[in-house]
Amino acid sequence: MASPPARPPYDDSTLAKVLRTGIDPSGRQLNQAMPRYDLSDGNMAILTHYLWSLSADLSPGVDNAGIRFATVVTDEVSTEDQEAMLVPLKNYIERHNSRAHIMDTKMYGSIGGKEMSGSFRSLYLDVWRLKGAPDTWKAQLEAYLAKSPVFALLGGISTREWKPIHDFCESNRLPCLFPITDLPALSETGWYTQYFSKGYYQEGETAARFLADQDHPTATERVLQVIQAGPEARELAAGFRETWKELGKEPPKEIQLKPGELLTTDSVRKVLQQERPTALVLWQGNGVSEILGNLELQADRPGGVIVSSRLLGSKLMTLPERAWPFTWITYPYREPLEEVKISRLAVPLMKGIPRPKPESRISTRTYSMLMILQALLLEMDRNIYRDNLMDRIGMLRDYALPDYLRFSFGAGQRYASRGCYIMQVLPGSEPGKEPRLWPSSEWVIH
Repeated sequence: MASPPARPPYDDSTLAKVLRTGIDPSGRQLNQAMPRYDLSDGNMAILTHYLWSLSADLSPGVDNAGIRFATVVTDEVSTEDQEAMLVPLKNYIERHNSRAHIMDTKMYGSIGGKEMSGSFRSLYLDVWRLKGAPDTWKAQLEAYLAKSPVFALLGGISTREWKPIHDFCESNRLPCLFPITDLPALSETGWYTQYFSKGYYQEGETAARFLADQDHPTATERVLQVIQAGPEARELAAGFRETWKELGKEPPKEIQLKPGELLTTDSVRKVLQQERPTALVLWQGNGVSEILGNLELQADRPGGVIVSSRLLGSKLMTLPERAWPFTWITYPYREPLEEVKISRLAVPLMKGIPRPKPESRISTRTYSMLMILQALLLEMDRNIYRDNLMDRIGMLRDYALPDYLRFSFGAGQRYASRGCYIMQVLPGSEPGKEPRLWPSSEWVIH
């Protein structure tokens, strides 16, 4: 059990030797559990060049005593929704720093933590409040970062597009863990922001795949997308349109509504008479219940109508019963009856939230982010570097967390939940029971 004698430091030559033969600079043979690698001179040169590029200094926002984080809040977010994210964050940091719950403080599980030094550090949180138009956010973020360098952004919340914050994190190599946004930046090359999902775009993808898989080919003959003005419906429509094209389908007919304009029962009747769609994709939030209720009575009604659960929000379960058989709902969360219960740790984390709104899922998503943060603090041990944090995310196991059916990771993968259901509303399981959502599809993975 004794530690072996200290060895000389590695240089390029002795590193190559130990990797190929298992013999370290002191001549000691490594345990056979350590693999030997048949590396060419060229690949060995690439590896040593990479290692020499790593810093011996900790990343900004880190010292021997603590790690400083920040979270971003934009000014259009209601106070209630801000608190739904900030309260669990602050409670977690207070609980961590108190060291009163050692088993919950995962950093103690690492080698440095067991030494009661090294890896354990207190956590600190700054709140960066962004005001005004998104094109002014970059300057505000740069001023915050210059004043108080931080190691990473935790969460963050905005109802606007996240792209300005995403681009800032990319240019400053600043990790951002799971912001509360349904309008993430969609990027194949982005590295520093880890999202819950692709947001509204992912619902549009699912709608296209589901419709294309219908048994009756006529369902896809004439597809009509009605797109409410605004970034949410725009992303839904883009996800549908681009996936529909990938599936080899003819471009859908589209109607783009003007700002403030909503499709009404009368305008729907005219549209259906003119376009004769076999499927209607209705990316609209308000007025949907009235439209669907009257569609049932129309002879030229399309075979199916697709709507978004997120656009409908709290109005989802008020859809008229006569419209249930032909209405399909994109639903990017777990089935309600199979929702994962949050752990005992969540009880103190949620203390102080004034009025939780389950449909917003802000507090539960923040809880999920904090569970991932705990794992990352353990995984990093004393190697607290920004790029190490992002590398470690790619190596995490799958997690069973609230909200999403599958929460999984992979090297370079920046969207942890990549699936979505198509749901329908059904009557309650017993007379007098509330209506319930029931999946009409498997968990569609993208």
